[in-house]
Amino acid sequence: MQQWTALFIKDFKLTRSLFFIGIVMNVLIAILALYMERETDDPLLMFVPLAIAVAIHVIYVPLIVFVGLKSEGNLHLWLNNPQPASKLLLSKIINGLMMILISLAMLYVLSRLLIIPKFSLIEPYWTDTWKLGWFILPHVIGISIELSVWVMVLWALYQYLKLKIGRWSWAAVAGAAILSAWLNALIKSSTLYRYVMDWGGITYKFPTILSDPIQTYSGGYVYDLMIIVGLFILTAWLVDNKVEG
Repeated sequence: MQQWTALFIKDFKLTRSLFFIGIVMNVLIAILALYMERETDDPLLMFVPLAIAVAIHVIYVPLIVFVGLKSEGNLHLWLNNPQPASKLLLSKIINGLMMILISLAMLYVLSRLLIIPKFSLIEPYWTDTWKLGWFILPHVIGISIELSVWVMVLWALYQYLKLKIGRWSWAAVAGAAILSAWLNALIKSSTLYRYVMDWGGITYKFPTILSDPIQTYSGGYVYDLMIIVGLFILTAWLVDNKVEG
């Protein structure tokens, strides 16, 4: 446990510059929101930059993971760490998860500070706004984590192919990424997927904000979880058996 903690601290140090840049950007976004409120006739437009900032967080964890992997520098030293690849990779994901939670919490606090003076303007929408925020938050985090494991498996594939085909490995990885995205979209749009995964339906209604309800399925979440776990296991296997070997 002590070794893993040291590894986690190292991962934080490798990516802390990016984390602090993100914190500064959150503050700048809040300033932009205040500027929009003062310069436009509709005070509710001030929340548009904040909403966009939350949505952009889907790339937060994969970016942190990518920077962490790229910053390792000497791949040979990393691969010869006595801990298995699964622990090394999990450290990077948890590091990214911690950072995205802190960043989103900061945006929440800034939003509350901006809302308080304007509460009378949004009071009719407040309940739905609050509920929609709690609906969006776990989905942003979930998508971000899923993208991060895709980054990991493509990185591991690149490291393996680099040993086999050299400089053309990046093209092969790009092709694998495009093919994987196409297959995933094809599966999710298929009748079989809807038949197998469209269970546990939950309808979310936000009538004061959205005219149409949002429909989700528990089966879809199970599918995404299977993808995350499967890609993580595949990455760890590639690193332990193909790259390190």
